Amino acid sequence: MSKIIVGIIFLVLLIANPAPANEGVTPMLKMQTTYNFVFFTLEFIPASPFVERPDDMLWALVWEGTVEGDIDGVIRWWVEFDQSTGAFGSLGRWEIWDCEPVYPSPDCNFDDPGQLIMAGHDAFAYMSGTEWAGKGIVAYAREDYAEWMGHRITDGGYVDYDAGGFPEYGEGPFVIYDRPSNKH
Repeated sequence: MSKIIVGIIFLVLLIANPAPANEGVTPMLKMQTTYNFVFFTLEFIPASPFVERPDDMLWALVWEGTVEGDIDGVIRWWVEFDQSTGAFGSLGRWEIWDCEPVYPSPDCNFDDPGQLIMAGHDAFAYMSGTEWAGKGIVAYAREDYAEWMGHRITDGGYVDYDAGGFPEYGEGPFVIYDRPSNKH
């Protein structure tokens, strides 16, 4: 009986004195993305050179859309591309731009490095014919987001296909964790 009383007292004390709201919670930036397949709708667009992209790899702009949540703006995914075979690889390059979160974003100047909030690398894979997942790191962060430099990210979502079987649209989460990567 005394164990039950001690247990009840413990529960009352726990309810009366809960842990601080941030104890045990890892701060992170959470966002929701929407993206449109743009590779076949635009000319081949090579990646801009100012955001730490390796010079020995050709990147193709494949997805572009919006990001909303802890950061609002435009998100772009570049994927490694082999022009000789016309094949995409499984390495990606994401960028979050300080622009109105609409697609297309007519006022976004993708040649202005001041509008680039963050960028990074990730490796991704399709989990099914319509779902994908990626993991990577923040490789560039503008001064007002410098604390997130080198931190881990996860992204992913689903892809809808048009009647011809080509990728068209998708949505998914984009999360930056408050855990630095050991790979930078």
